[in-house]
Amino acid sequence: MLKSHIYHVVLPVLCWGSIAFGAMIDNSSLVPVMKPDAEVRLEKSNDGTREIPDWVKSLIIVELRVDAVSTDGTLKGMERALDHVAEMGVNCVWITPPLNDGNGYGNFGLHTISPRLTGEKERAEQWAVLRNFVVQAHKRNIRVLFDVINWGVTKHEGGAKLPKEKPEWFGEYYPKYAGWLFNWKNKDFNEWYASQLVEWVRMTGVDGFRCDCSPFYAGYGPYETAKKRLRELGYKTLFVAEWASARKNVFDFDQASMLKAPDVPRWVGDAFLEKNLVDMVKSGEELVVRDEEAAPGKERFYTYMLSCHDSKNYLVKGSPIAIGYQAIFAPFLPLWYIGEEWNNPSEFFVDYYYKRDKHPTPEKWSLYSNVIDWQAKEKNRDFFEQVKKMIRIRRQHPEIFEYFPDDHRDSNICKVFTDRDDLLQAYARFRDGKAILIVPNNSGKPATLQISIPFRNVGLNPRDQVRITDLQNDKTVASGKMLNFSAQLPAGGLGVYLVQSVKTH
Repeated sequence: MLKSHIYHVVLPVLCWGSIAFGAMIDNSSLVPVMKPDAEVRLEKSNDGTREIPDWVKSLIIVELRVDAVSTDGTLKGMERALDHVAEMGVNCVWITPPLNDGNGYGNFGLHTISPRLTGEKERAEQWAVLRNFVVQAHKRNIRVLFDVINWGVTKHEGGAKLPKEKPEWFGEYYPKYAGWLFNWKNKDFNEWYASQLVEWVRMTGVDGFRCDCSPFYAGYGPYETAKKRLRELGYKTLFVAEWASARKNVFDFDQASMLKAPDVPRWVGDAFLEKNLVDMVKSGEELVVRDEEAAPGKERFYTYMLSCHDSKNYLVKGSPIAIGYQAIFAPFLPLWYIGEEWNNPSEFFVDYYYKRDKHPTPEKWSLYSNVIDWQAKEKNRDFFEQVKKMIRIRRQHPEIFEYFPDDHRDSNICKVFTDRDDLLQAYARFRDGKAILIVPNNSGKPATLQISIPFRNVGLNPRDQVRITDLQNDKTVASGKMLNFSAQLPAGGLGVYLVQSVKTH
């Protein structure tokens, strides 16, 4: 319960279902400007064992499948998707595998490029399409990660060529993936794989890789070799593991920080809807590490993955709490599959790949095969504008939201107390004499909350006069000496308030 407060003011939060933003929000000008690699600073960890490009702390990542978002099914028709991503204020796209001509995760080998996704059959033209896509993304200050496969190759005609040419590079047949596993004990194969990664960067200018299944199958070796060579060539690339890794200055962070193989207790980002967000950050709970001697949460960067191509359904479903409270404002690198931001309908279909399956069943479907309905974005425009507004707040306060200490458990986050103990834990993100309070109303009814300002925990003096700004409505709503304030939030609403000292003379 809160103590009596000195100053009382009611802060209205509009009901997002009926909100009128006026002109649509465009965050493209707020996306951090990309620097050439020569100007990128490699930030070292305190113990000197790890170094990561300085732009990583600004990342918001959205996964895209080319033939689901492109206007023509190829990388040539990606302008609409890139413009959409830039409008959001997102600055990194993870592209599902542009390899071979089959299911990208089925894989024909890292030396192959998809003629279907590039729209070209000749190798030189395929490279040109890939490079042009990266160039177009970079013009919008959007980084690009290509997905690469390391389990093996499929038994299809295209995938069977390499095992015939280099049988020593392969091990047993793996029925689950309908193909042959790579033999990672073979030194020549490790060298070949690493050289292919270097070639992809040299030929396309891509910013890095999402490494499928890693650190399993391939381990760290080929990625470490490739990363070292790329650094020697001046490329400051990013390597992202799928599963929780030991990093080892090879993987800069993991796609699924809370994903524990092989039992996989948690796949999508719903942890903070069930447990106390601040307690979990401070303890490192569920932030998996692969080093048995390491404490959970000890790394600098962790993603908070709302969804990916493997997810069965979208998680957000139009909830500002699900996307804002958990990902956009929490001390993580936000990651989700395209469509979360406008509540894309989860209507599955039997696409190009599944038509080949004589017995397609719902359990085989995932967001990878989901229709991206661009018209639904217009139907759900209010929610999309709210998501953009939340991203805008994150972009306008990089000193707070792009602060990542060497140990994630030291993140600039603390609890905010209200008079509603039955609701999700409110929290503050703070730095340099400013605090942004994130206050959820996850109940099914509108609520008026009394919110205590955590002065000392965020570095403010309770004797000072403060100004409170409702950041979602861009309005200064109160100033003066106060210990707490009241706010009206709609059912399922999320309040976002800036608290800062007001200098008096």
